[in-house]
Amino acid sequence: MTDKIMAAPPKRESSRTARQQAVTLARRIGLTGNDAETAGALAQRTELRLKNWQEQRQQNLEAVVKQAIGLAGNAVSNKELDPDWQFQFCQMAEQIHNGSMQKLWAQILATELSLPGSFGLRTLETLKGMTQREAIQFARTVAISCQLNGDASHKVILGYRREAGFGGFSSARQETLNLSGQGLPYSTVLTLKDLGLLFATELETGPLPAKQPLLIRCQGHAMKFLPKSARLRLRYYRFTQVGDELARLITEPANEEYCESLTKLLLDDFLPQ
Repeated sequence: MTDKIMAAPPKRESSRTARQQAVTLARRIGLTGNDAETAGALAQRTELRLKNWQEQRQQNLEAVVKQAIGLAGNAVSNKELDPDWQFQFCQMAEQIHNGSMQKLWAQILATELSLPGSFGLRTLETLKGMTQREAIQFARTVAISCQLNGDASHKVILGYRREAGFGGFSSARQETLNLSGQGLPYSTVLTLKDLGLLFATELETGPLPAKQPLLIRCQGHAMKFLPKSARLRLRYYRFTQVGDELARLITEPANEEYCESLTKLLLDDFLPQ
């Protein structure tokens, strides 16, 4: 995805009253205010409405495909685009009216043409059901998501847990980041869980090996630490497969404030590298 499509706020339209908006909708479906209540007039309005909506769907699909042509590269693929995937994609894309979301669908099509199988139909269904506001929330979440060592899955690190050790001499502790302060309030977490982009439960790693480097990559921002003991576990929210697929499209840079807060939190039990 280019130009921070999902992170860009929706454009504000000129303010209109609810009545004005209702009148606009009425005109789109063929009502003029002096409509004859006859079967012939009703059929004519129905035909006009269907014609207008079919043209709008065609316009939406053409906007997506035209942008995909501009985004598609010249790489040769060994696989053809799956016919069923193509059919389902077109049926969904024709219902996308928002310009920013159309750019996202174009990016998906361009990627799929180069690398068939990159996006499943479940991912398309999820994206189709997302509002622009939810897309922005997801982009902000990706900006604070991390990948640990060689694991490609995205995680939002919440903090860490230290188990008690040395016969209780070293007490257990749990440290947690304030994610609300990083643009991820719990209401957004719930929304992303409902959309199927985050797993429903909080997870944690196994015990991290002491003195072995831990590489945390956050949207290209790399941080390396050494756990001081083998009693440390990171706590996190994990993206689902659908969430991981959509996250590939996000080019939003890492949230530097989150990276700084995470580093500060870890310094008590981790050594920076």
